Amino acid sequence: MDFFGWNVVLDKSLKPYIDKDHQRMAVLTAEDDDIHIALEMEEDGSLVMHPRWNVKIVLREEKLVELTTNS
Repeated sequence: MDFFGWNVVLDKSLKPYIDKDHQRMAVLTAEDDDIHIALEMEEDGSLVMHPRWNVKIVLREEKLVELTTNS
């Protein structure tokens, strides 16, 4: 999925909620039980990640991030 110029690949067990006005995204479990990570864009185009728990972050290439759970 495209997130303001970044390509974010999500494990199928995760579900994104995007706030386009504030350029933020929360990634939850498919059942909406837990927040795994929040992402937000800075004014300079950099991506800030706020991991909570049970999330694996892999930077595959420039502006390509893969998010999976640790389980």
